[in-house]
Amino acid sequence: MPGRTGPCLTNLTLLLVSGLMGIGLTEGALRALLPSARGYYSLMPGTNRSFDVPPGLLPGVAGRVRYRVNRYGIRGRLFGPDGAEYRILAVGGSTTECLVLDDTLAWPYLLEAGLDRTADGRRAWVGNVGRSGKTARDHVVQIKHLLTWYPRIDAVIVLVGANDLVKTLQQGFDYGAPRPITEPAAEAEQLQSAFVSLPGTLQGAGGSSARPWFRETAVWQLARRAKLAWQHRSRWGAGDGGIARVRRVRAQVDHPIDSLPPLDAPLAEYRANLEAIIAVARAAGVRLVFMTQPTLWHEHLSPALERLLWFGWVGTREPDSTTAFFTTSALARGMSRYNATLLSVCADAGVECIDVAGFLPPDTTVFYDDMHFNEAGSRQLAELLQDHFARRPPFARLGFGNEEWQ
Repeated sequence: MPGRTGPCLTNLTLLLVSGLMGIGLTEGALRALLPSARGYYSLMPGTNRSFDVPPGLLPGVAGRVRYRVNRYGIRGRLFGPDGAEYRILAVGGSTTECLVLDDTLAWPYLLEAGLDRTADGRRAWVGNVGRSGKTARDHVVQIKHLLTWYPRIDAVIVLVGANDLVKTLQQGFDYGAPRPITEPAAEAEQLQSAFVSLPGTLQGAGGSSARPWFRETAVWQLARRAKLAWQHRSRWGAGDGGIARVRRVRAQVDHPIDSLPPLDAPLAEYRANLEAIIAVARAAGVRLVFMTQPTLWHEHLSPALERLLWFGWVGTREPDSTTAFFTTSALARGMSRYNATLLSVCADAGVECIDVAGFLPPDTTVFYDDMHFNEAGSRQLAELLQDHFARRPPFARLGFGNEEWQ
């Protein structure tokens, strides 16, 4: 046996060298196919997928869904000629992205179609950069860099609050405040969350010296894309995965938590992030419109509507039978406080804010789950926004009974 040690080590060395060479060749080929990103991408540019939502899973959503992202990482049409468009950028989380609604049924698309043209003849353009799971902290970074990279944007509309609440509650009663997003180091770190690609990095990679080296490789990024695609299919495709499973887990919780953790510190951070968004928009000379977040949550939800819920768990892992959940009542109270904070910040700063939560009813004429819009809800939100913009310049002329644009 001792005499065979040399040949064994030689074979292992050759195997290791061959494996490394194979990985190196694969890395080189993938880098040729996945060139470096030229800008900041909130969504993966060039995405083009279609899928069917299983019948009965999401009330008010039916048929085949097409989800396409243009080369700027925007769900929407490409920019037209400068000066010929009034451009509105829609920023938010999954309630803006409208992941399971067809391109033509997402509220940013419907808003663009409904607004048509300004009083001076410019065509409305509404680009959707909403991305699931993003918070006000991400939006500070997104708005700052997208306004610099994109051609002129005239207005930014932000639907915000739900993810800030959800991620706070995931920490339970052990909330830890992050560093202010206005600190350069905090912003640099947040870039990795806010964007799928950054300038000069491999397309699809965030790119940061703080990340392990292997996460910057093309091999890693290709595996990451495959993982994201698999997660998407498991959540929204056929079978018993994702949302259906978590709904069952939530329904089986015996003693959900009805008391909210202290929210003073999280709400102070939320306020600071909103104020940072306002500062970024004002520095860029861009009109800013906030929206409060409507949800299905309220004090006396019927059992049928309760069965549609799946948010509100404690912890960062996917929920299982041991996971604690907050009650619907606690979620409603928490969302109310976040919405009240947004309204207060807008009033103090003189910024436009549409209290969408005060307009849309908490039922299946709007939502298919806790907070996401079904087809009818998306249309209702688009109509609210269309009315808001239509009453103000540049879509309406001053002096004819219209409200002045702040």
